[in-house]
Amino acid sequence: MGSIAIVGLERDATGALDARVASRIARADAVVIAADDGIAAQAVREAGAIPITFADLGLAADAPPGAIVEALAGLAHDRDVALVAAGFPFVRAGVVSGLLARRDLSVDVYPLASPLQVLVLGLELDVTADAAIVDAQSLPVAEFRRDAHLVVTGIDNAALARAAGKALGQDYAPDHSLVLATPLADGGFDLVPTSVEALARIERCERGTVAFVAPSRIEPPDGFDELVRIVDVLRSPGGCPWDREQTHETLAKHMLEEAYEAVHAIEAGDLKALADELGDVLLQVVLHARIGAEEGCFDIDEVVSNIIAKIRRRHPHIFGSAEARTPEEVTRNWDAIKREEREERGDEGGVLSGVTRSLPALMYAQKLSKRAAAAGFDGPDIAGVWAKVHEEIDELKAATPGSAEAVDEVGDLLFTVVNVARHLGVDAEDALRRTCAKFVRRFEQMEQAAQASGKDVRDLSIEEYDELWELAKGQERHGAGSKEAAT
Repeated sequence: MGSIAIVGLERDATGALDARVASRIARADAVVIAADDGIAAQAVREAGAIPITFADLGLAADAPPGAIVEALAGLAHDRDVALVAAGFPFVRAGVVSGLLARRDLSVDVYPLASPLQVLVLGLELDVTADAAIVDAQSLPVAEFRRDAHLVVTGIDNAALARAAGKALGQDYAPDHSLVLATPLADGGFDLVPTSVEALARIERCERGTVAFVAPSRIEPPDGFDELVRIVDVLRSPGGCPWDREQTHETLAKHMLEEAYEAVHAIEAGDLKALADELGDVLLQVVLHARIGAEEGCFDIDEVVSNIIAKIRRRHPHIFGSAEARTPEEVTRNWDAIKREEREERGDEGGVLSGVTRSLPALMYAQKLSKRAAAAGFDGPDIAGVWAKVHEEIDELKAATPGSAEAVDEVGDLLFTVVNVARHLGVDAEDALRRTCAKFVRRFEQMEQAAQASGKDVRDLSIEEYDELWELAKGQERHGAGSKEAAT
């Protein structure tokens, strides 16, 4: 990889050429100046070098910056080049920044007393724009705007550099450009273009290094990666106080709430609300993954990798050689694969082990019933289940109201009805939720009808309730019939 040194001409109090400048010119393989006359040409010859002019490189005196950059890059392909200018650091607008944009070049600047001079002058910054100068150790909690210049000082070792890169990663995209200015032993500064992501992985960094982070005037990208980045910002030092104090345990209830709200949107047929609620569910997933990463247990990449592997493993009829032509065959394969997975993990327990006990009771009963039936604990047909339903009803009737026995018998009856639902191919949880929704709908119709007649439902007699209930049922059936006729 070639190298280019941008050398400014300075003289000491006696008028002699600065020793650092003379030394840098003398050791260059090629020394470039704009023209064969003037201050630069005289200084180069004083240093004992033979200059190469822009004209020698086939460049006009007013060549655009891009042409100068390409010519210098070509010359520096396999040698050390010094670009000498009397007007340093204003070599020419666009030249220094253009050279830095070439990742195949190493760029040094001579001589300057401070890397801030390099960054402010050599990189042609708009000094009227907002800027922030932050010490590396204060960076995680510092306040600054992404659309302003940022100069990070005090990057004295690789550990501080990596920490700075990680801190910047909370606010900038991984590939966002920055420039490191590192002091050289002979008085110059080495400029290294890099990225936020690369800085977070850097292995070597010299004392006194300063980083210039270019403004980011582009809106953050949409998509899953940006969601992960935002959650990282919320959980990081200086982030949101509420988000930072959350744990897996405190977030558990929110996971349930968001899932139920998504289900409600599905039941209501509100697809716009569903899109919003699914985002809330996804946020919970990313939050848990971030906490897992902080604890060193797992991160979002592992979460995604695991579910991809699981989907492929449990769909051998799609990603493997197995066959499954009906939903029933898919389900049987699925259950068999899950049993194999439990055995491979060494999970002890019987047929019912692994069914999540924190599920809603009706859903839990349905899964237990299905698991037991798959193991052979089931009658040949639904007739036996109907007989069991009537048996449980009789036992419940005989129980003393409010007694522990009554509690047990109600549970037995509900569990048996879940078995009926399974035999009928009905999801018991879904069926009951539909009935609850229907009840709410009809009751609200009763309230409206009572209000229309100047009454409050709380003051109705049971006979009036029955009359309004039947009216609500009739209206619902009539509305459903009209809808079917219209379709």
